[in-house]
Amino acid sequence: MKSTIGPLILIVALWSAAPAQTSKRRGAVRKPTVPPPQAQPVAQPTPANNSARPPAAPVSLVVVNGQTLTTADLESALRQEIESLDDKIANARRSVLDLQINTTLLQVEAKKRRIDSHRLYELEVSNRIPAATPAQIKKFVDDNKDQFAGVDQNIINQQVAAYLHDDAENKLADDLVNRLRRSNPVVMGVDINSPNLNPASVVATIGGQPLTAGPLIERLKPIIYKMRLEAYEATKQRADQLVDNMLLLEEAKRRQVGPEEIVRAEISDKVRPPTDAEVTQFYNENKSRISGDLNSVRNQIATYLQNESQQRFEKDLSARLRKGADIRWLISEPPQLVQNISVDDDPARGEAIAPVTVVEFTDFQCPACAAMHPVLEEVLKSYGNKVRFVVRDFPLNQHENARKAAEAANAANAQGKFFEYIAVLFKNQKALDVPSLKKYASDLGLDRAKFDAALDRGVYAAEVEKDVQDGELYGVGSTPTIFINGVQLTVLSADGLKQAIDAAAANRARANGSQ
Repeated sequence: MKSTIGPLILIVALWSAAPAQTSKRRGAVRKPTVPPPQAQPVAQPTPANNSARPPAAPVSLVVVNGQTLTTADLESALRQEIESLDDKIANARRSVLDLQINTTLLQVEAKKRRIDSHRLYELEVSNRIPAATPAQIKKFVDDNKDQFAGVDQNIINQQVAAYLHDDAENKLADDLVNRLRRSNPVVMGVDINSPNLNPASVVATIGGQPLTAGPLIERLKPIIYKMRLEAYEATKQRADQLVDNMLLLEEAKRRQVGPEEIVRAEISDKVRPPTDAEVTQFYNENKSRISGDLNSVRNQIATYLQNESQQRFEKDLSARLRKGADIRWLISEPPQLVQNISVDDDPARGEAIAPVTVVEFTDFQCPACAAMHPVLEEVLKSYGNKVRFVVRDFPLNQHENARKAAEAANAANAQGKFFEYIAVLFKNQKALDVPSLKKYASDLGLDRAKFDAALDRGVYAAEVEKDVQDGELYGVGSTPTIFINGVQLTVLSADGLKQAIDAAAANRARANGSQ
């Protein structure tokens, strides 16, 4: 039985007043990492032409009452996505290698100039990005007017200006990479896609500096895991629909009625529009997470509640149909990725030997991080010393004050006031300029001479950059990103956090019991 309900845009509007923020650099590439040039990509073996390959043999997915469903039963687009997964993973490996080569080129050049790579990027790219002129914006809109139908002109101008800014930045970054490649020889080594690649293998030598496969393998783990997980989830979702369809037809045959009659009786006839009282109750219970007043979102809430009701009836029917069926799944979810997340010497609360460690990569100018901060504080408070909480920096490129705010937080940490200081930062995200950062230090009674000296001299800039590089290694591309005993939290809510902590504690207890 194919669901008639698609992804609800409303969920974003209602439940994510401050959605996780992602770096704007393409491919989640962040400063000072320069994206790979499009004009002169690193020479790598290219995958064979997919069109020349024979069709892949069907893969069995599930057996339902003795009948096997395979990938041949899936729509061609989904089947092609699944069959091209290995090629996509190979491309991902090549892209990550390219990114690391470019990052190393930037570091080599920065060392020659006796500055850090972030400063080099600013000098060669960030500070050279021209502001888009009204004429450029107008020309872009005129050339693409079909894409902007019905959109407010102010929003259009903002979006186009941001696009032109990013496009100019990308071109300057590509030009920088091309120049660095000409002045620093890049010699390719072992193919990054070699089977059973040894972490010690040299995959490239940049300006005489060897690049081994080990760091790349680690960086690829979360990328490849996500690709495999997404492929599995898409396959499982569609296979579940096929199973429901098959069982519905069997039930209709048994009752000697049409399947549409069962759907109408079990779902359509039971769904009703919500009452005004139900809409108002939902709004009152969730208004802290909803943008807009009741009247402006009334129709969205009504649609959401009605769709939610329909989904419940669909699930109920599916459960009843499956109750007496013999269903054996032949595919399984990829093993959960557990990473060794370094806590370095970063600010922390809780016992170092606590059975559960929560590590958050955050950006003090990110609205989603500010929204998540009180949730973390409230949930973690209930666990006491059973949970250790570590905060690491991940300032996003689009937040101009985030990196300096992170340095300021580190300076406050040196005086034992980190958590008090970041609480102030999250409450004042529109005022994170340097004078404000110094004022907050005074408000908390910090030694201003020490604080100001650390901030002005960039004492903690390298510490912030180290966190950024580690975050990229772990697959962080947006904020907040939270790991619990090395497993990334996927549901950024109080309930999701509690469930993940409890699961991690239970896993640790089982592991200790088996030793």
